[in-house]
Amino acid sequence: MTEAVLFKELETGKDQKIGVITLNSEHTLNALDQNMVDQIYNTLLSWKANDSVVCVFFEGQGEKSFCAGGDIRSLRHAVLEGDLDAPLRFFAKEYRLDYLIHTYNKPIICWSNGYCMGGGLGLMAGATFRVVTDTSLLAMPEVSIGLYPDVGGSWLLGRMPVRIGLFMALTGCQLNAGDAIYLDLANRFIDHAFRPNVLESLQAAQWQGDGYETVFRVINKYESDSAGWLPYSKIRTHRDLVAKLMDQPSLAAIQDQLINLKTDDEWLLKARDTALAGSPLSACISYEQLKRTRHVSLKKAFMDELVLSVNCSLRGDLNEGVRALLVDKDRQPKWQFNSITDVDTETLEQFFQPPWGEAVHPLADL
Repeated sequence: MTEAVLFKELETGKDQKIGVITLNSEHTLNALDQNMVDQIYNTLLSWKANDSVVCVFFEGQGEKSFCAGGDIRSLRHAVLEGDLDAPLRFFAKEYRLDYLIHTYNKPIICWSNGYCMGGGLGLMAGATFRVVTDTSLLAMPEVSIGLYPDVGGSWLLGRMPVRIGLFMALTGCQLNAGDAIYLDLANRFIDHAFRPNVLESLQAAQWQGDGYETVFRVINKYESDSAGWLPYSKIRTHRDLVAKLMDQPSLAAIQDQLINLKTDDEWLLKARDTALAGSPLSACISYEQLKRTRHVSLKKAFMDELVLSVNCSLRGDLNEGVRALLVDKDRQPKWQFNSITDVDTETLEQFFQPPWGEAVHPLADL
């Protein structure tokens, strides 16, 4: 049976090692399941304490995807089979992993080739060197499956200029490498053909100090060699229009702006159509969550997201969204509410209440 995650340690010239993590589930576009999250977390902890490991390199197997998100089909199946603790187990460990990456003591390179969505963006967001390539495609498409931008998304998107993060949350818009660089979701663009060269150069490098400068020099060399290949940013092109669409007094007013949008731009039309077809409950949760987490710490954002994610799994639209998009694939979800105006304040507030009651928050020790 093929391992879903591969780990190896590449030797350098002075008995130092580069830890390489390869997501190895091509048939699921390298989606993360519980076992994969557990293995990556434990390995990163081991390498963190190992002085001979000087940096970590994250990648996805195959040409299509770095990581297309979490394995929410398996999560849905577990809930339907009666394992109501599965969402808490999965999301709590996934968020611990993401937080560990954000706070890691060694440089992490995330090679985000192909799809990088949802949970994949959660892995990438905290890396020291966040590399996108000529085939990178990023998104937070949770509104289409009855979730909301988690994995630190509420912290990340809420800090973007002119409410672009809100636009991403409501529309699930797809971003290319140029968009990712413009929004600082990525900080390096390197052509995918240079991937083996980057690893070879890291192995051949003279490692000194904390390793950051060594990785910086190697990464910047190949970034320079890739200059001129970066695709134009759609978000940058449409920045003013996006700002106007999102700068409204309410979510209902934003939706009206989207409904009445007059444009021939295919990218904008796809984003609009995704927003209007998505879960009204998810849109309301996303809108409210971004308001509530605008000024909170990263730790608090993950803690708040755990509450929402467990609630969405147990009584939100997630199971129906996964059914319609990934299981039956009929693309005809039957959402709990027909429109955002049907989502009452009391129902919405229940999703922000801890499902474990007065017990200590599972992520209180982050």
